[in-house]
Amino acid sequence: MLIDKKSEGILRDKFEKDLKKDVEVKVFSRNVLLAGENIEYARFGENLVKELSGISGKIKPVFLSLADEEAKNLALSVSPTVIVKNSSALVEFAGAPVSYQSGVLIEVISSVGAGVSGLGAGDKDKLKNIDRDVSLDVFVAAESSHDVQMSLAACKIAVETGGRVKTRIVEISQSPDIAGGLGVTSAPCVVINGDKNLSYAGFLAEDKMVNLVLKHGSSKADEILAAEEKEAKRREKLEDNPGYPVVLTDGNFDKAVKKYPFIVIDCWAEWCGPCRMVHPIVESLAKKRKGEIVFGKLNVDENRMISGRYGIMSIPTLLVFKNGEKAGSVVGAMPEATLEAKINAYK
Repeated sequence: MLIDKKSEGILRDKFEKDLKKDVEVKVFSRNVLLAGENIEYARFGENLVKELSGISGKIKPVFLSLADEEAKNLALSVSPTVIVKNSSALVEFAGAPVSYQSGVLIEVISSVGAGVSGLGAGDKDKLKNIDRDVSLDVFVAAESSHDVQMSLAACKIAVETGGRVKTRIVEISQSPDIAGGLGVTSAPCVVINGDKNLSYAGFLAEDKMVNLVLKHGSSKADEILAAEEKEAKRREKLEDNPGYPVVLTDGNFDKAVKKYPFIVIDCWAEWCGPCRMVHPIVESLAKKRKGEIVFGKLNVDENRMISGRYGIMSIPTLLVFKNGEKAGSVVGAMPEATLEAKINAYK
C-alpha cells in the first residue's frame, strides 16, 4: 500500500469536499521496457492511481499501453505517463509522480474535479485574455520541494484556462529523451510551445509563470504587462497614506521606516510557498487598515542588505516598526484574523 490509513482518511475527506464532477485519470505504460527504464516507476504510477480511485468513486482510472493508438496520437513516449482530464482541462505527467510530485497529482485531481484553479483574482483576470493555445512543459526533479511550486502553478493555469493552456510536468530523470530534445539539462525549467528557443531555466513564481503564458498566449500581453510594470513602479514611490503594500528595497527601506509612523513589512521570496499565502492577506489588510497602518513588501533575495541587517532567517517574516524603530516581528503564514490580532498587539 502506498497510502497509509491516516492519509487515506484525510484524502477521503478532501475528495468528498473538492470533487464536484468526475475526473478521468489515464495511466499509459510500456509492456516491454526500453533500456534505462525502471519497471518500479510504471508500477508506482499504476498503483497510486488505483489507490486514489479506491478512495473516491469520482476518480475514474483507465490503464493503457504506450503501444495503443491513443498513446501514439498523443505522441507519448515515457513509461509511465499519467494524464488527468475532464471536458475542459488536461494535465500530463511524463514520468511517475513520485516523492513531492505525488502531492501535485492529488492537488491536480482535486482542482480539475472542483473546476477551481486556486489562482488569485489578478492572475485569473490576466488569463481571461489568452486567445492562442499554449503548451507548457515544466521540467522538475521529483525530490525538489521548490519544484512543487512550479508544478502547481502550471497545473493551476491549465485548469483556469479550461485547457487552452496544456501543461506537461516532466520528471527530468525519467524523461531524458524529452529533456534532450528540448535542450534542457537541469530542473527546474519551463519550455513554451515545445520550442527550445523559448526555454526559461530556473525557478519561476506563480505570477511570473502566468505572465510568461500571457506573453506567448495573448495579443494584449504587451499592454497588460506594461500597465503592471507601471503600477509596480508607483508602489515604490512611498506615497502618503497608501491603501496597498508599498514595494521596499535596500534603497528606499530606511526612508519608508522614517516616513510612516506604523509600518508592517512582509519579507518574502519568489520560491516561498507560504509567502504566497500571505500576499493576499497583506493586500487585504493594507486596504482595510488604510490610514492606520502602512504595509510594505521586501523581497529578501533581491535586497540582501536589509534582510541581513535584521537577521531574517525564516520567511514569511513580518517586521513591525513604530516611529522609526523595530517594535517586533511576526513569523509564519496564518489566517488574516490571527495575523491582524498579532499586529494589533504592537499598536
